Order: sequence, then C-alpha cells, then structure tokens
Amino acid sequence: MLKKYDISYDGGSMNKKFLIDLLFILFLFLLFFASIITRDLYNLDEIWNFNFARNVANGLIPYNDFNMVQTSLMAIFNGILLKTFGINLIVFRVIAALLGSAIIFLSFKILKKLNINNILSLISSAFLFLYIKNGYYLDYNYMNLFITLIIIYLELNSKKTIKYNILIGFLASLTILFKQSTGLFICAMTCSYILINNLNKDTFKLVLYRVIGAIIPIIILFIYLILTNSLASFIDYAISGIKTFTNNIPYKNILTINPILGILVPLFIIYFLISGIKNKNKTNLIFGVFALANFIVIYPIADMIHFKTASFITVLGIIYLMFINIKLNKNIVYIISTIIFIPLVIFIITRFNYYINTQKSELLYFYNIPINKDVEKNILLVDEFIKKQEKDVYILDADAALYMIPLNRYNKNYDLFLKGNLGNTTILKEIEKINNMENVMFLVKSEGYELNWQMPVEVIDYVRNNLKNVGTIYIFDIYEK
Repeated sequence: MLKKYDISYDGGSMNKKFLIDLLFILFLFLLFFASIITRDLYNLDEIWNFNFARNVANGLIPYNDFNMVQTSLMAIFNGILLKTFGINLIVFRVIAALLGSAIIFLSFKILKKLNINNILSLISSAFLFLYIKNGYYLDYNYMNLFITLIIIYLELNSKKTIKYNILIGFLASLTILFKQSTGLFICAMTCSYILINNLNKDTFKLVLYRVIGAIIPIIILFIYLILTNSLASFIDYAISGIKTFTNNIPYKNILTINPILGILVPLFIIYFLISGIKNKNKTNLIFGVFALANFIVIYPIADMIHFKTASFITVLGIIYLMFINIKLNKNIVYIISTIIFIPLVIFIITRFNYYINTQKSELLYFYNIPINKDVEKNILLVDEFIKKQEKDVYILDADAALYMIPLNRYNKNYDLFLKGNLGNTTILKEIEKINNMENVMFLVKSEGYELNWQMPVEVIDYVRNNLKNVGTIYIFDIYEK
C-alpha cells in the first residue's frame, strides 16, 4: 500500500480518529435518514414492525396482548426507545437510520481491519449503502446482520481468553432473541465453526465457553416470559405456530429478477468455505461461515428485500477479495472521491428538500410522514366510521394496522391477520372463532381489490358467504353479526 497517498487517520491522535469516525457516522446517518424520511406511508413490513414497538411502548405484552411470530427483543428494544423519545413513525425511522449507519460503519471497520486502502474502504461503504438503501427498513433481520458484523469484526482478531469466547457466544445468542429461526443457525455456527481446522482439546474448551455465553440470553428470555406470564403464548405463536407459516417465495424468484447476483452469491459462499477449510485461510473461513449463516434469511421468502439482507456479508467478502491487493496513486484517490461522494451529498440535499416541500400526514403516530392526501382522507373516513360503531369492528386485511394505529387500538390477531402469524391454529378454528362471535362487524376488501398474498383467503370467503353485508366504506364491504 502506498501510505503517502493513503487518505487516512492512521498515526493520528485518538481524538482525531474519534472525530473522523464520528463525522463519517454522521454522514452515513444523513444518507440513510434522507433515504428513509421521504418515503410515503406504504411499506407494510415497516408498519407492522412499528406497530409491535408501539404496542410495547403502550404497555402491551408480546404474545399475550398482540400476535407476532418472531422473538420479541426487537419490539421491546424499539418500544423502549419510542416510549423515551416519542411514539411516532418519525422516531422509528430515526432508529432505522442509526442502525443502517452502524451496519455500514462496521463494514468499513472490517475492511480497514483487513488492510483495505482507506479510500477503497470508504468507496465500498458508499456502494454497500446504495446496495441496500431502497429496500432498507428497521427490522429484526438487519439487527441480526448488525450483530453478525460485530462478531466478524471481533473474530478477525480472535482471542483464546475465556471472557472473549463467552462474549462471542453471548452476542451470537442475542440473534435468537431478535429472530429465533435464523438466530439459532447463526448461534450454532458461531459456537462450533472454530472446530474446523482446529479439532483439538483446547478448541473444544473454547466452544464450551461460547455455549456458556450463548445460554445467558436464553435464560434471560425465559425469565422474562415467566415474569410476564407469556411463556404459553410465546410457545403458541413463536414455536408451535411456525409450522403454520406456509408463505413461500422460492429462490428461483431471485434468479428471475437478478440472475447474476442470484448465482454469484451462493458460489462465493462456497468459495469462501472451501478456501477457508482447504487452505486454512482464517479470513475466508470467517466470511464463508457467517455469509452462509446470514444467507438463511432468504428462506422462506426469497424476494429482493430479503436477498439483499441475506447477501450483505457475501458482498462485503467479494469487495474484500477485489480490493485486497489494489494500490492507488494520489490523482486516482481524489478523482474517485469526487465521483462517489459529491453525488451522495447532492442526494442528501435533494431528498431533504423534497421532504420539506411534500405533503405530510397529520394522523396520530404517523405525524409528519409523507402521505398522499387522498390516502389520508380515506384512512380518516374508515376510522370515523369505526369510531361511530357500537359494535367491535375488525378489518380482515393486511392493511388493518394502517387504520388501527391512528385509532390507538390493537385487535389481537386481526390487525396482523396473516398466515403463520395466528399461532398454533387452523383456518377451520379461525372460521369457528368468527362463527361464535356476536355483536361484531368485519371490514373485508370488496370484490375486485387484490388481497395480500399472505392473507388466509378461506376466512375471507367465509365472511363474504355467511355474514350479512350491510354496506360499503371506501374499498371495504361491511359485514356484521
């Protein structure tokens, strides 16, 4: 590396390094926030995750009071922040921007640790931001990616101390508390992969320490579930109920949308694993193991949003392979910097300017979120209708939370009425439950309006065919008992 041409803070004081890091994180935050804050109120995944956090902030207990299929630490963590700084989607998006900034900054630090040129590490950070920005929102998969990146950073300088390995196990197990399915795989891989190329007594001891560390968050989870009397409902929704999650988008969907990445990412995971094992290349092995663990996110819904999360570590590893031996001269450094970062500054300015001048919501909890005024008008129309009814009103649609959040209500199961999110129940039981209800109204999308692909359509058909249709409000038919 040509050190004299390396735009770097290496060799500077700790205060200077900290200041530069802080300025870089601020720049990343502005990039993410500029990208997120200008979005209309349309992403259902964002709304559902916000609703989980809102419920916690309002004192509701996961599983007992509201239905969710994943483990609840993300909802609890976000709920505490919302309770502290304000229950509004704006605050939720600030948290999202902070997490996104942390993910990219950690990626930068990993590349730096691997001796990638400073400017190339910065360019890589910009590319990684562009790679995920369009589908990025605050959810448990990105939190688990963040934790996995922390583990990678630490493992690149792995230590054999007891405390270190207990810490690694603890961090790995935290991913289970954010999402149990992928977290279990990440935790198992983290605790056991060090046996590869090191099958000896000493390494077995390190594995044991990691397992001890991994047990701690699990114990904390069970203590929390017992203290909140929610263990039974947790088992119902997050364990037994998983088998009812039949929603699936096969991997061939990725191969259709982006065949190059769809093929390259699995191939590079295999390359990292083989070269890491065969050549005893520690760095490649780490990338291979954690890229594979993170890639589990793609199952069972292989859309581009999940794919970008799942492939992030692989893409970071590919960048490492591309840049490890590249040297830059002074002129190229300045040219590349200009080409990359001036457009990003312009992006920040234009997006904030758009936000300032766009129409924004005045709905409760959605205040100051960009919104189409017709959409807001129709939400208010439906909400006013619901408030006037003496009967309980349930919206059997994936959009239900969009209407219930401004009413500051949550109807367990019905505000997230999706396959796999209803606990250990069957469609017949859901129909039987509705059949036994009295003095209620159901709003169901009128014929001709497309239902979300995860909706239990058998229940919708039952309501349409067996309950009394008493009118229409906006795009919903009204049925009552």
